[in-house]
Amino acid sequence: MRNIYLIDDDEIIRDALGALFRSRGMVLQPFADGEAFLAAWRARDLGRVPGCLLIDVRMPGISGLELFAQLKNDGLTAHHAVLFLTGHGDIPMAVEALRSGAYDFLEKPFSDNKLVDRVVESLDHVCSKAVPPAPDPNELRGLLTPREQAIAGQIVAGHTNRKIADSLQISVRTVEVHRARIFSKLEVRSAVGLAQLWVASQD
Repeated sequence: MRNIYLIDDDEIIRDALGALFRSRGMVLQPFADGEAFLAAWRARDLGRVPGCLLIDVRMPGISGLELFAQLKNDGLTAHHAVLFLTGHGDIPMAVEALRSGAYDFLEKPFSDNKLVDRVVESLDHVCSKAVPPAPDPNELRGLLTPREQAIAGQIVAGHTNRKIADSLQISVRTVEVHRARIFSKLEVRSAVGLAQLWVASQD
């Protein structure tokens, strides 16, 4: 048995993802906030069964990262994968979460297929303990020029193209060109993917 939980204060998101997973023959258990999930986690001993937790970063009351920290204090184990759902501009939070042990970070709006695929992969991972092979992050980072590394670092820090351009005294268009080259060289498709690689290369 595998459990999938969604903790998100947006009712539309809860309904949409519930329908999405049902269409794939999977059951998603939704919670409107972190407090409700923590209460269920403790009362129903949800930690006994391997599962995947989809957690929104920004919620009223306890935030997604605060919930993650409390779950870890409560004994969240390697049998549970945590995937964070976030809006634009939360890349520094993504870095913090990945360093703390989150499985992945998906930036809204995300592809339905990608979300389901990542959930299935995370469940396979926590159940089998098999770590899929991955490219050497240090080798990939070495493909970047010094200027590209500087820009990549600012992207990971959550800076906008305009802020990066101002700090380096270059045009926004130049930043956009460098950004596209960075993503292409490192084989990532988003700032979240770049953040994951950046964290891995610093471990």
